[in-house]
Amino acid sequence: MSSCDESFFRLIALTGQAMRSYADQRLKSFDLTVEQLQLLKELEVDTGRPQSVLCEVSSKSPANITRILDRLAKKNRIVRRQNPEDRRSSLVYLTEKGEKLRAEVISLFDGLRSELVRGISDESQQMTMLVLEAIKTNIEKESNK
Repeated sequence: MSSCDESFFRLIALTGQAMRSYADQRLKSFDLTVEQLQLLKELEVDTGRPQSVLCEVSSKSPANITRILDRLAKKNRIVRRQNPEDRRSSLVYLTEKGEKLRAEVISLFDGLRSELVRGISDESQQMTMLVLEAIKTNIEKESNK
């Protein structure tokens, strides 16, 4: 691997870490983690989602999802109800408190995203997305060998 390749992947890693740290810092005042926000974004007040679906969309293990949901339930941001179609599973719903928080935080992050890409042309953003998607595809191919 050339030093350019190494610097490229190091910059990707450092950028990911910086973004995560920045998000954690901004979410702290809402008593939320990035993982909790990801799940809140997947839920609705009126329509429950099976916990197994939340595992799939978040790429988290059932144990991790249970832990995250337990914390959200303790804060009255979600509720679990028995699935009428499968009594072995539960459906997860946002509470009104959770919906209000989700809307507030998503609005905040929409503004933050604009700040983070300020001064970067749409063309550069599109090219970066293509490169990152290609790397992700290569990782998935290698992982499936």
